[in-house]
Amino acid sequence: MLAVSVASGQGIAVPAYFYPGPLWDQLDQASVVVANPFSGPGKDFDPNYAAAIRRARDKGVTVLGYVATGYLGSTGRATRLGETTDAAWLAQAQQDVATWYRLYGEHGLGGVFLDEVQNVCQHAGTYRWLDRSVKSLNRGAFTVINPGIGTEECYADIGDVSLTFEGTYETYRTWQPPDWHRGRDPRRFWHLVHATSTAEQMAEAMRLGKERGAGFIYVTPDVLANPWDTLPDYWESELAAARSTDTRPPGRPLAPVALSRGSTSLTLAWPPVRDAVGYDVYVDGVRVTGTAGRTPAATVRDLPPGARHTVAVRARDAAGNTSELGRAVQISTRAADPAAPASPANLRPTQVKVASVRLAWDAVPDAASYDVALDGRTLLRLPAGTTEIPVSGLTPGGTYAFTVTARDASGNLSPAAGPLTVTTPLPSGEPITDASGSIEGDTVTYRAQYTLPFDFHHVYVDVDADAATGFGVQGIGADYLIENGWYYRHTGTGWNWTPVEGPSPLVSSADDLYVWRVPRGDAGPHRVLFHGSGSSPEAYSAIVEVG
Repeated sequence: MLAVSVASGQGIAVPAYFYPGPLWDQLDQASVVVANPFSGPGKDFDPNYAAAIRRARDKGVTVLGYVATGYLGSTGRATRLGETTDAAWLAQAQQDVATWYRLYGEHGLGGVFLDEVQNVCQHAGTYRWLDRSVKSLNRGAFTVINPGIGTEECYADIGDVSLTFEGTYETYRTWQPPDWHRGRDPRRFWHLVHATSTAEQMAEAMRLGKERGAGFIYVTPDVLANPWDTLPDYWESELAAARSTDTRPPGRPLAPVALSRGSTSLTLAWPPVRDAVGYDVYVDGVRVTGTAGRTPAATVRDLPPGARHTVAVRARDAAGNTSELGRAVQISTRAADPAAPASPANLRPTQVKVASVRLAWDAVPDAASYDVALDGRTLLRLPAGTTEIPVSGLTPGGTYAFTVTARDASGNLSPAAGPLTVTTPLPSGEPITDASGSIEGDTVTYRAQYTLPFDFHHVYVDVDADAATGFGVQGIGADYLIENGWYYRHTGTGWNWTPVEGPSPLVSSADDLYVWRVPRGDAGPHRVLFHGSGSSPEAYSAIVEVG
């Protein structure tokens, strides 16, 4: 069993999947809060979210914006443009990060929460790139990755925090973290425990979390489908249980030295501090990275070439106490090599749709990465092998200017390719067309053409023709719900859904024609309603009779 001192403190880290208001006003003593307006930032600025983020920041709370990564399509989860590749998900996630910072960066957004993260090494490289691109484009961003389960050790340097348990109290009682967590800084790990019914169970979950090295935790009696839509009635007791009796900070670190200097990176080391379990590195007054364990060393990346930086370190102990900022030292990156890469040639649109465009360009031989800018603001930072990418979240009938810049390994930038001006067409007809359903033997098939991009494609299914049962929506009572590639049965009251076991109902989404197929069960003639939400204005089809 992993164990830390009984004096260990915990930060309360809350997925606040509820609208700003009285519940947000109670989050002042949390350490981390995840904002989630609509399974992501949405497209439009919300002054209430801005005010809530600003207020939390002023109270010392780190507010993160929710960004889905769709397990990089490995489970069949598609982007809002219907793609399942690593590159498509990387592009969509980066665009959502850019939107978060465009809308709320100046209001105190502290970083991003990357949800739906794969946990095997096959995908670690893409997540590492995503993490580093977030931090390089938004200096000081704090990142959390959420696989919800233990990862392989290749994820140890990805993100500032890994959320490695997300489940019920009954499961948590016997769960153990991976062995490689042993000896790591507890503030690298976060556990979420729901269906914890009583204050006594909450106290036990908090105790187990400390034993298992969870520096961040959140415990709630709430249950699936969304256990993060309220705060527990034992909230004040949970805050008290997280506090440590140890309030003495560790010693102040000495100045770091550069073990190696590159043109865009510094590898640093410093003498260990007694009782420290982790360290944070500050460059020019901004925290830019932390150590993955107790070893007093770290590499800082994505610095400008040939620049002088002020570097200092802060130590942290198992109770979560932090030291004074250590003695600072000035260290310079090396100059870049004299040859800048060529400008990417043949920048072009390969597809233009009502709210998206696919861009392509010719590869630059010595490029290490490419920056794609939209109307002068960097939107994407892509690895060298990527020369075609989708850009979504545009407005129908909008005109946009794109540029692409190549960057080499020593930090040189090419002249920008472009600007390429693209105008998206206006949609014709309704947002959802050609909606239909049919019963064929033991299966039921549903089809609809979506003319706008949506984050969520829903099919509400009323099998008993009774609007008073199930989830009430637009005149029907939905007994079942299809959401993208998932199938649910309504339980309880309100928005409460239980997953239906079986394969994904999504058969195809080619050319935005969505086809779903589910078991017939005992369903006879019934009614369905198609729905789209997120990234475009919410839309419903007419009620469809299926017989």
